[in-house]
Amino acid sequence: MKTIEAELQRVRSDIEKLRVEEELLIRLLGQMNGDAPKQADKPARRTRSPSIKPVVLDIMHQAGHEGATTAEVDSLVRQKVPSVAKDTVGSILSRLKSDGVLVYWGERYYEKQFAPKDENPFDRSPLRAVN
Repeated sequence: MKTIEAELQRVRSDIEKLRVEEELLIRLLGQMNGDAPKQADKPARRTRSPSIKPVVLDIMHQAGHEGATTAEVDSLVRQKVPSVAKDTVGSILSRLKSDGVLVYWGERYYEKQFAPKDENPFDRSPLRAVN
């Protein structure tokens, strides 16, 4: 076990030396070409977007009695937080609906206080017997 750990440490040390050497060669190459010094290309780190739940709640409050579709909310959120992931807004709207904060009615979401009231939830036509 210790020999494997020692070998792993040696490999990591070699990798670090190679990275330093790569950086030096990139700088030298840039200087020879007359370019400004560059850093080695490193994979972009994935950063977490800020929480958009407050943004969604604010948009829904502003929508008031008009409500908003998922696409409308998504568009407005992306204006404020361009880095938001693809399905995040829809997921948050659905979760807020499940939590009872929003109401989904006719393809639109509404804040609970602004949701349309269904005056006639059931068809009150007379019942007919079917023979």
